[in-house]
Amino acid sequence: MVAESGVEIIETLPLKKNKSTVITGFAGPGFVGSAAIMHIVRSKGLKQRAYVRSQLIPPMMLLIDGQPVHAFRIYSGENDDVLLVTSEALLMHENAWPVSLKLADWLIGKGAEAFVSVEGIPFGVPSRERTILGFSTDRDLNQLGVQIAREGAVSGMNACMLEECMKRRVSWTTLFIPTNVMATIDFGGAAAVVDVLNRMFKLGVDVSPLRDRDEMMRKATEAQRAARDKGFLGKLRK
Repeated sequence: MVAESGVEIIETLPLKKNKSTVITGFAGPGFVGSAAIMHIVRSKGLKQRAYVRSQLIPPMMLLIDGQPVHAFRIYSGENDDVLLVTSEALLMHENAWPVSLKLADWLIGKGAEAFVSVEGIPFGVPSRERTILGFSTDRDLNQLGVQIAREGAVSGMNACMLEECMKRRVSWTTLFIPTNVMATIDFGGAAAVVDVLNRMFKLGVDVSPLRDRDEMMRKATEAQRAARDKGFLGKLRK
């Protein structure tokens, strides 16, 4: 049934009401959030429980393991105590509110008691040791190796859901991952945030595949830069 907002959440597998924490990872700088979420999903063998459908969401179907899936999806394990929400589609600002409020209302109705959002933030060239920044309404992030953010901005759907959680006094945490990657996946940033989520929820997810991809892309970028510089210097010598 379509809600008045024009947003419907369709369960593909039964999702029982249970006290849970929601982790969101949406498309953004470096695709850090969505890459981290999907790495956890694949590593833990989590199942898609629902998807969000609306004409407010840009039309997009993904191929995952050779199967078409909606761009806006909700996953969980057997216990339904951690829900993972991700989308590779970028919503227009004016469409974020109705989609976000419907989603927050549905998740809280399913028993969500805390939200953790993952956001890439544009930054200069980050160090090899990736620093994760964050803020929380009630968590002690220092114990998780997260540097407390004193300034920053939560944007898009996460901003809408944060405001709704503040109204309802629901726990909220945001993890910021500095990245200088915009159009492709920042695998190093995704690995760094999965490390933090491992500590938060004892997920036990191996991040070495993400770090290997990050190292491979770094070497490819360095090789391209070296070839470009060599060509430029060669022209100067002529």
